[in-house]
Amino acid sequence: MARQALEYPWPFRILRTLFPLLESFAPGLAKGIAVRLFLTPISFPMRPADREAALSFEQKRRRIGDHDVVVYGKGEGPEVLCLHGWSGQSMQFRVLANRLMEEGFRCVLIDAPGHGMNKSKKTNLFEFAEVFRAVWSELDRPLAAVGHSLGAASISYAISEGEEVAAFATFGAPVLSQDILDEYMRRINGTDRTIQAIRDRTVEEFGRSFESVTMEETFKSVKCPVFGVHGLNDRDVPVRHLEVLKSIHPNMESHTYEGIGHRRILKDERVLDDFVFWLKGLTEG
Repeated sequence: MARQALEYPWPFRILRTLFPLLESFAPGLAKGIAVRLFLTPISFPMRPADREAALSFEQKRRRIGDHDVVVYGKGEGPEVLCLHGWSGQSMQFRVLANRLMEEGFRCVLIDAPGHGMNKSKKTNLFEFAEVFRAVWSELDRPLAAVGHSLGAASISYAISEGEEVAAFATFGAPVLSQDILDEYMRRINGTDRTIQAIRDRTVEEFGRSFESVTMEETFKSVKCPVFGVHGLNDRDVPVRHLEVLKSIHPNMESHTYEGIGHRRILKDERVLDDFVFWLKGLTEG
């Protein structure tokens, strides 16, 4: 079922009204706007609780590629690197980070380009993956990489390009390329003509088809232990995406949870309990 317009961020609620007119009377302009928005995350200000939480982390700013990136660290022990999703930020993992610190792990968080404390505006999956590789390669005792939403897709892409990851956890991962594009079209009230424009731009700018860099393809290269979780109430990424991951990697450990959606999954105690149990199994294995 398509989501109601009021459930989308306000820029998309305005665009949903205007975009069909643009597609009809100025199709070139409509395609340009759609492609630009597809590569431009919505920047949400940090909430007071997140700002306060950030003060409890070690922080350092790194130059990676064309971006200055903020990296946060907390705790001692085997390291777990967490990468947020599109229009997210590192402090979405603050509850998880505190739990990991209590359990004897070190949690490392990244504000990806165009997100959180970083000043750049546009970004893409390739830059997410570049930042992940740079930070992962500098860890002293890397145990697992954790990705939420696009963060998971970016880690999967990095692995498919040869990055060696000891273990991989996916939270609400988007997998199916057509679903990803269809959801974006619902957000802007667009049509298949605009979907094709995004596909064309991906090939033109990055030399890769959109389908080739989504998890339905890149996850085939993942051979390490995998832990996958998904909320049954996730309206951004339906739970069938986890089922596709399971079909690709039958030996992965997967869990679904009632009553939580795309973002709440990062804070739910049931999820954290299962994740910590899995992590401890890695250290004992």
